[in-house]
This record gives sequence, C-alpha cells and structure tokens, in this order.
Amino acid sequence: MHPENGSFEGGAPEDPRQQAPTRMERELLELQHIISRQRRMEALRRTALLDTPSEEAFDRLARLTTRTLHVPVSLVTLVDRDRQFFKSCVGLPPPWCDVRQTPLTYSFCIHVVATGQPLVINDAREHPVLKENLAVDQLNVVAYAGYPLKTPSGEILGTLCAIDTKPRDWKDEELGILKDLAASVMTEIELRATRELEGQARAAEAARVEADAARQRFALLAELSGALAEEADLGRALTLAVRLSVPLVADGCVLDLLQEDGRLQREAVAHVDLQEEQRLRGVSEPPALYAPDTGGSPSVEGHLRLGDAAGSSIRLTLVGRGRVLGAIGFTTVPPRRLGDTEVELARDVARRVALAVDNARLNQELVDAVRSRDRFLSIAAHELRTPLMTLRLQSQSLLRRIREGQAYASERVMAKAEVVERQVERLIHLVDELLDIARVREGRLRFHPEDLDLSEVARDVSVRFREELARSGSTLVLRSEGSLRGQWDRLRLEQVMTNLLSNAVKYGQGRPITVQVTGDEHAARLSVRDEGIGIAERDQARIFERFERAVSEQHFSGLGMGLWIVREILSCMGGTISVHSEPGKGSIFTVELPWRTAAVPGPLLH
Repeated sequence: MHPENGSFEGGAPEDPRQQAPTRMERELLELQHIISRQRRMEALRRTALLDTPSEEAFDRLARLTTRTLHVPVSLVTLVDRDRQFFKSCVGLPPPWCDVRQTPLTYSFCIHVVATGQPLVINDAREHPVLKENLAVDQLNVVAYAGYPLKTPSGEILGTLCAIDTKPRDWKDEELGILKDLAASVMTEIELRATRELEGQARAAEAARVEADAARQRFALLAELSGALAEEADLGRALTLAVRLSVPLVADGCVLDLLQEDGRLQREAVAHVDLQEEQRLRGVSEPPALYAPDTGGSPSVEGHLRLGDAAGSSIRLTLVGRGRVLGAIGFTTVPPRRLGDTEVELARDVARRVALAVDNARLNQELVDAVRSRDRFLSIAAHELRTPLMTLRLQSQSLLRRIREGQAYASERVMAKAEVVERQVERLIHLVDELLDIARVREGRLRFHPEDLDLSEVARDVSVRFREELARSGSTLVLRSEGSLRGQWDRLRLEQVMTNLLSNAVKYGQGRPITVQVTGDEHAARLSVRDEGIGIAERDQARIFERFERAVSEQHFSGLGMGLWIVREILSCMGGTISVHSEPGKGSIFTVELPWRTAAVPGPLLH
C-alpha cells in the first residue's frame, strides 16, 4: 500500500469473496465499528479540523513533544471512519507528511480511540497484535506512546502520539508530559469547536494566541531558569541559555559581558545559520554599551529595530543590583520579525541571565571575602602569637623567681603573677584555635602518626590540668585498661583531649571528672565524663558545628570552635566523637580511634 496523488491504493484482494479476511482485517473491522458511533463522528465533524491546513498552534505542541521527549516523530491525529488525518505531523518523512493522512491499516491511534485509554508500546515488532501493522514495516514505527484527545462529553477524537524508530522504555515522567501536552492539544481543538459568532471567534483566537505565547514563555523560561540554576559553571550556563533562546525567541542570540577594565567580551553565541554564528563568535570588539547623549555624558546604549529589510533586532542591557553587567542581543532573518510576544520573552530571558550573572559574581565575591577573612585570621593569629609568647616567657620567669625567693615577695604579687600567667595561657589557647580554624579551612592541618600509648597520652594531659582542677574544685579520676598502643599523631591527640578536659572543667560545676581509656579489636576509646550542667538533646548535634554553643557566651567564655576542631581532627584520623548528655546530669564525650591512622592530606570540611 502506498500514497499516490493524495490517495492510497492496493493492499486488498480484488474479490473478497474468494479469500477469507485475515485476523488483522477482522480486528480492523471491529475497531472501525467501534469508532463509527454517530455521537463520536458528529463531535469529530464539529471540530471543523478534518482536511484543513496545518496550524502553528498544533505544530508548536508537536514540536514541543519531540524536543521534550527526544523522539523523531510526533503526530496530532484525528481518526475518521476509514483513515487517520494528521493535523500536525512533525518529523514524518515524505511523501507521508505531504499527504497528511494514512489508511487505518497504518494506524496505532485507532486502538487509543476505540478503547479511550493511552497506548504505550516499547517495541511494536514484538507486539502480538501491532507487529503486523503496516506502519511497522513501511514507516519504521517501533516505539509508540499515544494519549487520547477527549472532549468534555467523553468522545475520543484522536490522539497526540510520540513515535521512536528504535525500542524505548517509556518513563512515567515522559508519559506525564505527553498527557499534559495532549490536554493542551485538546484545548486548541475546543477553542475552535466553540466558535459560533464572529466576535466570539476573534475572542477565542486572541485567547488561543495568548495561551500559546504563555505556554511558549513558560516552557522556555522554565527550562532556562533550571539550566541557569543547576549549572555550576557560569560559561556553560550562559552558552546553554542563548542556545535555548534560538529559535524560540529569535534566529540569533549573542551575549556580551562587561569586564573589570570596561571592555565588552563576547561570552556566548547561537544562530540558526552556522556561518553567521561563526562570524558573530569571531567579533573581537562587540558594540559598546555606552554612547554620548545630548549632554555629552555617557549613558547606557540599547536599541530596538523592528520590521525593516534586515529583519528585526533587539539589544537589551543586563543590569544587576544597580550595575551594568553586559548586554544580550536577539536578531531575526527576514521575513521573520520580532513581535510583541518575542520582545517580551527576550526581556524575560535578559532578566534571568542578568540575575544568573549577578548571582555568580556575588558568589565569587563571597568566596573571595571568606578567603580574605581566613587569610586575615591566619595573619592576625600569627601576629598575636609573637608578643604573647614573649609575655608568656616573661611571666613564667617572674613566677619562677618569686617562687624561688618567696620570702621577698608578697602573696599579693604572687597571686597577680599567677593571674597573668593564666590569662596568657588562655590567650595562647584562643590564638591556637584561630590558627587551627585557618589551617582546617585551607586544608593545611597535617598529621604525623607515630607509635603511641593512648593511656600514657591521657595521663600526661591530665597532669597538666592539675592547677586548673584545683581552682575549679573538681577532682579527676583516670581509668585505663593498661597499655593501648596504636599509630596516632601525639600533638593532635593531646589537642583533642585538652579541648574535652577544658570543657569538662568549664561546665562541670566543680564536680568529679572521669577519664576512661579502653579498647577492643576494632578501635581504641577515650571518654571524658563530667557531672555538670549537661546539654539538651536538641543542641547535641549543633555543638559540633562552627561557632555553635549550647550556653550563653555571657556566662561562659570561648570561641565556640573547640568541638568543631576536635571533630575535624578525628575525622582526618579516621575517628569519631559522640556525646551522651542530660541537662543537670552532666555529659559523656566518647572518642573512637582506629588503631592505625591512614595518611590523610587534609581535613574533611563539614
């Protein structure tokens, strides 16, 4: 069977009485009987769409189907008694696209019309019924998904279908898109079917045009916004943005960004003509953004040219937070011209591109500011440490001399010297925390594993807290299962335990503190327990974050960084820290360490 001069011939035997109908012919007769119901045929005629020219509204939805679902062919079909007519046939090869109809022996859509249900076929060549359909062999229809076009009264007029020439596993999201587009096709059909008077016809047409424009803007702007938001690289995002704008907005699109030195630089180009695209891409000096006004002072330049012999063009300035960022231009090839819809869409595209460029630059400014802040913290900490170390040495020397000759020094002088030493130690601890913050942020926290006894490290650190424990009124009990040796960094282990013991003394309210060291075949464990104020459950995860505290800074000193630094150190050593606490009943911080620390180049930032 083949098309010839707009009609189809062949395929049926000359004398049907001499040969029994095939199974496919019997099934086709049954389907024709179902679809030929009078009410359905009357509804189909009322559309006044059979044998009418193609219309952009239907072609646009069919094109949107092929682009969205990535299929080569999409059809808007209206199924008559003995044929299917294509109101739109995007991607259908000639001569079928010229005739715009086929006999029902080529129709998958008749099954949708007869059942009123969507038809989804992954591979028609393996389908028990459809594998004999002539469209499989002659039109290479392999994968098919069709949704019914249903009137408000329930009559099925035809389908919106997507066709692939290779097997395909249709996804639920794709079928949902096809269903929505079918509803849009049916909306277009109903707009025509309800026109009774000329005035109503004009109103319906205006509504249809506006609906088309809104759908077009929505489809483009939704995809554009998604691309600009999801693409981390600004250059790739802008390239994608101009490509999405062609040809929906115009035939060509160029994007120029203003550099810090005041020059314009071409960032992205797209055009339906590849030669013109190459020419536009090679422009080394894009048109200036500034032009002298009548007063002689520069002002932002933009132009809009519509309807002349050279087509249409519009150039829009990209502005973000009161500053000019660049310009985006749209052009058309005659006889196409930019209409009001395209101009408004171009402005929407320009606004979204400007927002993306401004956000990217703002983000870079924030990154630079954070980097500058961290560099400042590092420099400031080093600068503070130098005089503090000098002050520390002097205070230690003063204390040593006073202690050696206590008969010549008053208790008041002794007390003041001890206060100076404690405050110097506190300042050095804060400066060391600032340095560790900078090292962690910049990935410069280094580790040097060596063979250590965890019990010995815990003992050494506990001894250093003798005076601090005495001042607070707390007592410390160290419990150990004996020697627990592993490969760890001594300095970092001491830092972890110092932070945990400092917190236990600070928040322990003068009550006993217990340090316990245990281990098994998997890991070594260090726990520090106090009987102080405790931590509410809602705060127990938060206290391990930067600058977070579970208590008021007015009553307890510190930067709120100690536990965050502890967690980062342990993370680099392959270990973990956890807390169990109840308000008013104290806290238990438990550290787990693998027996051997892997070589880690830098911290894992949380």
